[in-house]
Parts: sequence; C-alpha cells; structure tokens
Amino acid sequence: MGTSVERTSNVHDIYKLADAFEMPADSVDGMSCEAVHEAVARAVKRGREGGGPTLLEIKTYRYKGHSISDPQKYRTKEEVEEYKQRDPIAQVQATILKNKFAVQADLDAINKRIEDTITASVKFAEESPWPNDDELLKDVYVDQNYPFIVD
Repeated sequence: MGTSVERTSNVHDIYKLADAFEMPADSVDGMSCEAVHEAVARAVKRGREGGGPTLLEIKTYRYKGHSISDPQKYRTKEEVEEYKQRDPIAQVQATILKNKFAVQADLDAINKRIEDTITASVKFAEESPWPNDDELLKDVYVDQNYPFIVD
C-alpha cells in the first residue's frame, strides 16, 4: 500500500508486463475520462472480435493519503495542487458545459440527486438492524469440489 512501484519492481510501467503473455496492453491517462473511454472501447472491440484480453494500466492520481494517519511526506503540496487542476470530474463538467450538452442547473440537479441518494443510503444503513448470524454465509460462492481445501 505505501511503497511506490519504483521501489518494488524493475518494471515501472505495469502495462509492459503484458508482453510476457503476448497480450495487447496500453497505458492510459486516468485523469482523462475521454482517454479511458477510448481505451476501454478499443479493448472491448478487440475482445469481442476474438482478440482476447487487453491489459489497461489506467494511471490516475489520489489527492489524499492512504489513511487518515498518512502524513503524505512523499509528495509536495504543489504536486497535489497540479493534479487537482486536472481533476477528471471537473474536466468532464467543463466539457459538458462548453459543448452545451447540459447547463449548470442540470449538473447541480444531478449533484443534488447524488447527495440525496447518499444521505438516504447512510440513513438506511444506520437505522437498519444488524443482520442475524445465519446471514453470514448466505450468497457466498462455494465450490464443493475445490481441490485445495484439506479437512
């Protein structure tokens, strides 16, 4: 969790690992929703045409630490701010408004619906009773013939 790829692997571009399997792969700018969409569309098309799997390394940036106790000393405030300027949600909203796919009021309504859904979900969860113990193993996949379990 807290160790960079550069310190743990000789291969820093994860998508290159697909070469060992003769699998198509690509590195994708995960900060661009359009780039992700295009890369996934290509991979899906290839798969549906019988070309097999594609490994996509979608590189994105996390603004906050791994946990509340993460001091984030491994990056500068300037670096974080630089990436915030490329925030995918803000970029998509700007594209939507620029191309007049929607107006700000439409986006505000979507955000309100999202907030309302989250609030209702949290309320439901907090007000729901704890499940009975017999629920613990329901809907858990079990293969009775799994060869690696020894009784």
